[in-house]
Amino acid sequence: MTLISRSWDGGALNMGAREEFEAAEQKLMAEFGLDYKVNWVEVPSLGIKARILEVGEGEPLVFVHGGAAFAANWAPLMARLKHRRLLAVDRPGFGLTPYVDHHRGLRRMAEAFLADVLDGLGLARADFVVNSMGGLWALWFSLDKPERVTSMAQLGSPALVEGTMPPFPMRLLSVPGLNRAVYRLPSPPVLVLMGQDPATTPRSLTQAFEAARKMPDFEAAWLSLLEVCLRPGGIRVGFSTEELRRVATPTLLIWGNRDPFGGLQVARMVAAALPHSRLVELPEQGHLPWVGDPDRCATEIEAFLSAPVS
Repeated sequence: MTLISRSWDGGALNMGAREEFEAAEQKLMAEFGLDYKVNWVEVPSLGIKARILEVGEGEPLVFVHGGAAFAANWAPLMARLKHRRLLAVDRPGFGLTPYVDHHRGLRRMAEAFLADVLDGLGLARADFVVNSMGGLWALWFSLDKPERVTSMAQLGSPALVEGTMPPFPMRLLSVPGLNRAVYRLPSPPVLVLMGQDPATTPRSLTQAFEAARKMPDFEAAWLSLLEVCLRPGGIRVGFSTEELRRVATPTLLIWGNRDPFGGLQVARMVAAALPHSRLVELPEQGHLPWVGDPDRCATEIEAFLSAPVS
């Protein structure tokens, strides 16, 4: 798989952007009282190192963020789950994990990346908390390596599952060439586009998203991801209902009624297809439900981890 990256400690990286992002990340984590350390683990399949934020001790719980996000976006939820060893990973091209061209086989990348991350952390298997694109990666991984995924808590619609539809602005960004021009146009904050209420969104989280967008590899990573996954009329790469039926991993679905990828009717269709799942419907929540209602999300995850769906 071809690697296109700028090393996190290389001279090509815009240190001003990196420092701004790290400062925003530190502010966000501090606001939620999270004392964290940064780990780097080898990802041999991609020729990079993955950056992981680690909080607490106990049984491991691996967090995989959504499309344009980063590990620290989980801070409101991590603050309420500190009895576990929380391991939040930056996916390739986001946060400070180097960029790998998504055109080189997204599904293979996802499966290999998650396997290598678990290996690098010394974990044979783990529970996962995931969102959106991270949710799709976990679904792929659960079919490829079911023995390594103990359980999944899917917060918000898993990206690109059958029946969902990404918002049109995202689909427009899938058109090569045109997407670079559209990307530079003024647009609402990403959290607003994801159906989140600005009134319940921490300002430090908004600032961290703004800083993440300024990272040198962000545009290439985000647009290449959308080019691979989407087309203006819908989904190019996804996860079918037939595949959902083959997922043996116990799965918790926490889904907001304002999720722009699909409302509660879609959530019920996904839950019906997953053989070992439980659906929690959250009122007045969007694609990142732990941002608007972290207490409820933490409570549901705690209960699920104590007694996964059989």
